[in-house]
Amino acid sequence: MKTLAELQATCREFGIAVDATGRPSSEAYVRALRQHIWERDHPSQPLPEQIEPMLLGNWDDLTPAEAEPIENDHHSWGVQEKKDGVRVLVHIGTGTVRITGRTVSEVTYRLSEHQDNVPHLTTGLDHLAGTILDAELVCPKKARIDTGSSTTENALQAAVAILATDPANAARIQDEQDARLELHPFDVLRSRGQDLTSSPLFERLAELARIIEVARHPHLHLVPTIVVGKRSLHDRVIAEGGEGTVWKQLDQPYSPGRRVGHWLKRKRGVEVEAFVTGFKTGSADRGHRHLVGAVEFSVHRPDGSVRPVAWVSGFTDDERRAMTVGENGSLRLNPAYLGRRAIVVGQDESARSRRLRHARLKAWVES
Repeated sequence: MKTLAELQATCREFGIAVDATGRPSSEAYVRALRQHIWERDHPSQPLPEQIEPMLLGNWDDLTPAEAEPIENDHHSWGVQEKKDGVRVLVHIGTGTVRITGRTVSEVTYRLSEHQDNVPHLTTGLDHLAGTILDAELVCPKKARIDTGSSTTENALQAAVAILATDPANAARIQDEQDARLELHPFDVLRSRGQDLTSSPLFERLAELARIIEVARHPHLHLVPTIVVGKRSLHDRVIAEGGEGTVWKQLDQPYSPGRRVGHWLKRKRGVEVEAFVTGFKTGSADRGHRHLVGAVEFSVHRPDGSVRPVAWVSGFTDDERRAMTVGENGSLRLNPAYLGRRAIVVGQDESARSRRLRHARLKAWVES
């Protein structure tokens, strides 16, 4: 997505006045551009709903004292397997199905749409008009698939590749390789016109089960929720090579677009001891343009050479200020941090870059 400065420049170019009060952020400018371009290209037609899914917190951010009662709970929290797929919202209308992702187009400023690449998921759902499902699109094949230009390594890559190609090639891949993407719903925001976002999760899950039963669709599969034996389920998912689990507080509402502490992703992790070797400046749209934005961590190879293993960016503003020094308007990393050692954890190692994905700092290693 464009930086805040680029979005502001684009709004000026189109002659769009944006009422952005408080701390500058990109959201107001994205909304204004989205509406302007839609009205220009689709006069007299309403803009399709642009709903962003609720975002997850991280289990690893809990202290042991916070995690233990959740693991031992038998009624307030539930756990679901985290499918290794692409998260989407499914908007079911009368004779139409829209499947939106989380990325925003830099041309239309609308959420990405995937329904053209999965036509088998857009039929047979008219009786559920007015329903919005939160779900994962998952490739049923665990083995590699051939996209015509590359071969994927896992189910997530396969799902991404099928959604990224043109509809004709997506259909060919799914038909010829028996790899039709399947939908695994785990929550419902709206049911046949009734808004459920303010309802507690346990009520939404009951309605979701009824929806899946009524749908009787061969490519829709409910993600089960376990309340008793949550840690056992998590350990089994990890032992079987799964991505992890999501722990959810059952009495909480659904807050579209917000990151919350009552949904916690808990994944298999890779943990390394590494040292600081570089940095990137922060981005203007996050308010960190004059501070360190991300820090590079590296390890030594057996031959003594240095191999970068992760970029870590989840720092507080106070931590960023401590890391940042500047002279004559130039920003650089505080020399006290270069070479500093830390425990860095990530989901796994990228096959392409060999860096940890979703890396974060667990703890500094004091010398």
